[in-house]
Amino acid sequence: MLTAAMCACANVPEMQPVISECSPMPGNGIASACAAVLDGKAYIFAGRDSAGNYTNSLWQYEAATDSWTKLSDCPGQTRVKAAIANCNGVLYIGLGHARSGVYTEDTYLYDWWRYTPEDDCWQALSKYERRSTIAPTTFVIGNRIYVIYGSTDCFTRDITYYDTTNDTWHFVADNHRRAKAVFCGIGAQTNGKTFFGLGNNTANQNQWFEMDLETDQWTRRSNLPAKGRAFSACSTSGNYIYAFGGRYFAGELTGGEVLADIYRYDTHDDQWTRCGTMPCGRAENQIAFTINGKVYFGLGENEKGRTINKLYCIE
Repeated sequence: MLTAAMCACANVPEMQPVISECSPMPGNGIASACAAVLDGKAYIFAGRDSAGNYTNSLWQYEAATDSWTKLSDCPGQTRVKAAIANCNGVLYIGLGHARSGVYTEDTYLYDWWRYTPEDDCWQALSKYERRSTIAPTTFVIGNRIYVIYGSTDCFTRDITYYDTTNDTWHFVADNHRRAKAVFCGIGAQTNGKTFFGLGNNTANQNQWFEMDLETDQWTRRSNLPAKGRAFSACSTSGNYIYAFGGRYFAGELTGGEVLADIYRYDTHDDQWTRCGTMPCGRAENQIAFTINGKVYFGLGENEKGRTINKLYCIE
């Protein structure tokens, strides 16, 4: 009887997952932050509030106690759309976009930091060497942190990696087999596989790729069966990658439609399923992360540009 019910549900086009609400982030929330997980705790860096004030704050969310802790601020400038990664038990943080202008040289942030939670200490590292500092996607392979497809005043296909063993940056020359340049795509790693896609490059993209960053080989996978989008968030659980919200972009002044849907990609079957709607409604520029197999998502901003402080968990 249970098997039959499960098979029947698999054919339903929309299956709302069981979602619980966690403790909200103190304050009114932030948008355009970034997040990484270390030792069962999530670290959320930078972002901005509804009034457009940028921050260089670092917050810790502990899933076991469902609690938030404010840590010391990054010594660098306030910023949005930065990068963060956990490599071998250490957090690496930096890059992003400053508020001093729109896509001008003084808005690109090249600083790169090592943060150790044990002593709440920041250490300056070698600066990033490309201009593509805005909204990059990060992946960790061994001792390397790959920083890909960040933007400047244009979209890029940049792939650079940071070697944590000797504090050096290395640019990977474009082999012209990569996906097209996009702004604010999403990416995830699970079960030894790496995926990247969506985003915008004057047209909304729903393309999805599996890639091998060490050989720079890209393989086209099934498109998201919906509107292309930028400013989404994603995270993984087992064979699944969950993608949350985002914006169907419509020009230089943003425009378009903010989305509320949740899609799930099965890395084994190469299939997308629309599996529900976010409890917060339409949202973009959120964060998502996974702790002990549970996917958390939230923060960001709604279609009116108001920041959200709510955090949710897919059980």
